[in-house]
Amino acid sequence: MAREEIGTIIRQKRESLRISQEAVAFVLEISQAAYSKIERNETKLKVEQVYKIADYFGITIYELLPPALASDITGENIFGLIYYYSKLVLKKIIALFQGKRSQSKA
Repeated sequence: MAREEIGTIIRQKRESLRISQEAVAFVLEISQAAYSKIERNETKLKVEQVYKIADYFGITIYELLPPALASDITGENIFGLIYYYSKLVLKKIIALFQGKRSQSKA
């Protein structure tokens, strides 16, 4: 899969999740017009944008993009990605337990 298809893959996933371009653009802190250029493959994605999009969609970058392409974009190996997503999961678990704690005190 060629690099210029990244925007197309993201658009297909966004549409399957029924998320608007405006919502994704807001998460990326860019305009809807700028985000539209990403989906049309007119603008290259930054590494942080790939992570933000995947996180917003509730998936890993490997679910968003083919593994070889994801590694190529991020320049990371699998261990770096495992570390990154382990931190995200840990944060979510901590937030979940903190939420349950505050509910039980109420």
